[in-house]
Amino acid sequence: MPFMSRFTPAAAGLVLVAGSITVWAGPTSADTGAQGPGGGQGSTLYVSNTSGPNSGADSDAAWSGQSAPGQSWPGQSWSGQGHENGPSARGCANAPYATIGSAVAAASAGNTIVVCPGVYGEDVVVPAGKPLTIEGIGGPIVNAAGKDNGFQVLASWTTIEGFTVGYATGEGILVGALPGQGGTVTNVTVKDNRVIANDRGNPTGQGLTDFPYAECNGTVQIPGDCGEGIHLLSADNSVVEGNFITGNSGGILLTDENGPTDGNLIAANDSVSNAYDCGITLAGHVGTNTGQPVAPSVAGVYNNTVRGNWSDDNGVLGQGGGILMATGAPGGAVYDNLVEGNFVSGDGLSGVTVHSHAPGQDLNGNAIRDNVIGTNNLDGDFDFSAPPTNAADPLTTGVLVATSFNPVSITIVGNHISYDHFGIWMTPNVTAVTSPPPNTFVGVTVPIFTAP
Repeated sequence: MPFMSRFTPAAAGLVLVAGSITVWAGPTSADTGAQGPGGGQGSTLYVSNTSGPNSGADSDAAWSGQSAPGQSWPGQSWSGQGHENGPSARGCANAPYATIGSAVAAASAGNTIVVCPGVYGEDVVVPAGKPLTIEGIGGPIVNAAGKDNGFQVLASWTTIEGFTVGYATGEGILVGALPGQGGTVTNVTVKDNRVIANDRGNPTGQGLTDFPYAECNGTVQIPGDCGEGIHLLSADNSVVEGNFITGNSGGILLTDENGPTDGNLIAANDSVSNAYDCGITLAGHVGTNTGQPVAPSVAGVYNNTVRGNWSDDNGVLGQGGGILMATGAPGGAVYDNLVEGNFVSGDGLSGVTVHSHAPGQDLNGNAIRDNVIGTNNLDGDFDFSAPPTNAADPLTTGVLVATSFNPVSITIVGNHISYDHFGIWMTPNVTAVTSPPPNTFVGVTVPIFTAP
């Protein structure tokens, strides 16, 4: 079975310092002597702010015990300690920039920005055409309270690594432009971050329609989730890896409003206790009025790999599965994706859920293989209880594949499914390859069920 990672202090690079936890992001290019992608002297810029959030609302002392007024950081204390020695420590001691945004403005394309321990009250935008590597060392916190995002990446070939990001109105980390404001972003890396308690514009999952940050507004088939913790909005060939995502409306979201989202790797993340939506979602939001799926050059979520993630306790107060592939728009397309080697348990909808709601959609060619799936569908799935499907699944379920109109072909093999009533639940117009290798079932009442 492929590698599957559970978030632990060792796996996440947590270091216990004087009774508190600080995040060690690993060696940066400055530590190893490697030059940033721009190359040459001066390609690394340092940022240091040790006086608390830039807004001046809180001091370092307020953050040292896991919380600031009205806020908390699960599992996170900032000790103000990072590298003790080496080039990064010297760089932090003489950092010329006090905000990440000012360093971004001063940087040239290809530069590396090293952000030292501290609390930064910012919405950091990496502008189109300026690819940067932004590395946090020693556990810097981006407190995005009252701001749209912690980071928004508009530049291809950008890396965001080693931060705790929390309390944004929308996404903690948004890769791509808001709908209608840009095209596809490519080759972005988001790794080894802690994305905590974002989506504050709609913290209880209400049906908003006129909130200023549009991602918080819902439609019939799109929840007002404020974009979830990490959002790839029309991104391709990008990597989301090794992040810990908790306390947001949902965990990781891939959508296609500005163009196709394809060829991405979502790997070794922990997406846990995001109460109103899924742990990981692949959602087609763009459709057609032709009765045919949207063309892959225009939109669609396809050829993505979701591998080795841990998705637990998501969607239990709203409607969310462990890993969801779905589209609500007529002609929407979510196809040829691989969900492999993940651990999924304790979610509101089924562990791996596939929903096709409208005519002309394409959800074919997806593969669900070699996952460990525990008890899921704790809230039941009633999305297909009305005509034309007239099928509901109120019982615990490992994998659910349902379509109201177009037939769906899918591969479901090699999974270990335990302690559910239904192992695999399908509507009649689903064709599933279920071996080889066979799925194994432990404590499952009905291994494979097709609704009448």
